[in-house]
Amino acid sequence: MKKLFIKSGIFCTIILAFCFCIIFLSMKEPWKQILARWTDSEAYMDENELLPAFEYVKKQDQTTQLIIGDSICKQMFADLNIYNPQISIQATSAPMMVTGQYILVEEYLKYHPDATDVFLIMHPNPLIRTFDTEWSYQYAISAYVETDTISLLDQNTLDIIREMYGTFFLKKEVVELIQNSPILRKLYLNYVYMNKENYKMESYFELADQYVKKMYDLCEENGVTLHLYPSPVSEYFRQEVSDLAYGYGGTWMSSQYPDYFEQIYYYPNEWTNDLSHFGGEYATRERLNETIKTAYAQTVLLDYLQLEAEREE
Repeated sequence: MKKLFIKSGIFCTIILAFCFCIIFLSMKEPWKQILARWTDSEAYMDENELLPAFEYVKKQDQTTQLIIGDSICKQMFADLNIYNPQISIQATSAPMMVTGQYILVEEYLKYHPDATDVFLIMHPNPLIRTFDTEWSYQYAISAYVETDTISLLDQNTLDIIREMYGTFFLKKEVVELIQNSPILRKLYLNYVYMNKENYKMESYFELADQYVKKMYDLCEENGVTLHLYPSPVSEYFRQEVSDLAYGYGGTWMSSQYPDYFEQIYYYPNEWTNDLSHFGGEYATRERLNETIKTAYAQTVLLDYLQLEAEREE
């Protein structure tokens, strides 16, 4: 019996050592790509596109205004940085969630004491996005942890995150291991997908109401104006967005931004390839500028923003 235990121990040690070597190699090139291909993990090799925004908002530059928002906002405004040296344009994508947008605002104001305005521009669907089992950990949660900013979230939000993803998997060193190894990322994300459920909010605007108010209060404390505007919406989503508008009236946001849903600029489905972003000729800088002028014609955003077409005239 003793020999059996010894042999079993040796066997387990060998297996563990082998697994450790595989994981270690899966984080190093060229083995990273080779092992990802062998284990069908190539879909888990992408870099976290949200991370740069966390660094840029801390850049001590001469900007006094911040534009943040979803990927539609990013498509419209991102390459206007060069024409607007006073504006830091750090729009990201929907997985950032409203919680991440709040973090960006807090970090920006911390490093920009002369800030005057923050523009939050989001499609209604990303605005009400919840913590899910597919994208949130891979992009939002990992970014919060890796940038040491997750502690900026409220305790009730941290409790939700711990319940969904596990306290152990919120440790920075663990997150970095998972993010650096396609194999580990695949294993953990599939575990979450198969064993957890998306966080069910009490209302569509539960997280949005909490964190837009936090942004508003923080901006007010710093003498900054927070502007909330919708990203343009394709006709495909008109009914869905209209249904959401019914629940908006009872929120704190509706008291400060009563026209959020009325300000939505709806555009034809023919203008988009994926029903969310502009495509073809409508994604050119000239057409995007026209869309910006139309969508935000009645806002102060256009008082500050310099568009390329105007620059060249």
